[in-house]
Amino acid sequence: MPNLNPSAERRTSTLPSAELDEAELVRRAQLGSAAAFEQLVVTRGPSLYRYLAVRLPGEGDARDALQETLIAAWQGLPNLKTASRFWPWLCGIAAHKAADITRGRSHAALPEVDASASDYDLLVVRDAIAALPEHFRQVLLLRHLLGLSEAEVAEVLGTRIGTVKSRSARARKALKDLL
Repeated sequence: MPNLNPSAERRTSTLPSAELDEAELVRRAQLGSAAAFEQLVVTRGPSLYRYLAVRLPGEGDARDALQETLIAAWQGLPNLKTASRFWPWLCGIAAHKAADITRGRSHAALPEVDASASDYDLLVVRDAIAALPEHFRQVLLLRHLLGLSEAEVAEVLGTRIGTVKSRSARARKALKDLL
């Protein structure tokens, strides 16, 4: 894991992190900059957590998967060949960690949530997404929640773009039918 010593962070960064683009942050993190990796986590972490929170039944599972994803990303970052592919690569790690957690848990129903009327629609959508087959749910979440392109979703899932397109269309229809 990165050394979070503030003095070490100052030595590794010559420009403020906000001024660096993601590919440059990735390159610096690959060289061991904890500050660069931290900026990547701050930038991409919330979206990744939302994906995992929808994908997994419990908040604790989502937090565990996020932590495991970030640890795996930090450890695997030196092996990432193309810095500009960081986001799809990170989403792929998260998808695999979520699948690992799902396989390790019983397939119990989603926990009951005490919700106000304003949260009702969100809960209905969450439950409808949870009712979809896994391959539909993955495509919808990666494509629409994380904003990956069809090509990036295909890369994350290890399938062809045509498969992603057909699953996406069928998933949207199935979701519409459930809602």
